[in-house]
Amino acid sequence: MSWETGDPWDDDYKSVKEEKKEKKVVSFENTDIPDIYERSVDLSIDEADLLIRSELESRNIKLVHVLYITRGIEEQGYKDFWKDMRIYLACNLSNGYVIFKHNPQLVGLFPCRLYTYRNQEGKLVIGMVKPSIAIKYMGNPDMEAIKLLKQLDKTFKEIVDTIVESE
Repeated sequence: MSWETGDPWDDDYKSVKEEKKEKKVVSFENTDIPDIYERSVDLSIDEADLLIRSELESRNIKLVHVLYITRGIEEQGYKDFWKDMRIYLACNLSNGYVIFKHNPQLVGLFPCRLYTYRNQEGKLVIGMVKPSIAIKYMGNPDMEAIKLLKQLDKTFKEIVDTIVESE
């Protein structure tokens, strides 16, 4: 048995396989949200940090870790680097259960990411990597996980938009 094909001797697998033949091909692309979604705002990094943490918490998404990229690069002696670059790693383990249940190889694409950096105009950019990009790496298409990933796209886009519009 392989993760990609399922078990051909399993009657449940055969009925699902037969159902798939009858269904139309459905696109799983969230065309309204690009793979990398960014907006810029006139906020300090401390204000943005507080808003990101607050928005994640209000949606029951756990902030797992913050990577302080600028600080680490500057500690290496480089001073001509993007300012205020951070990566916020966030997840909801209940969602992880659904997503990884049939596709454990997707674990490398998570937790979800929000990020910040200061652009050349001096504005703070807040962005996200769309969680549903994981769909194209599913060896075992799982409709429940696909639906959840598309919902996560919307949730993380809402977080970015809420922060930018709070300005």
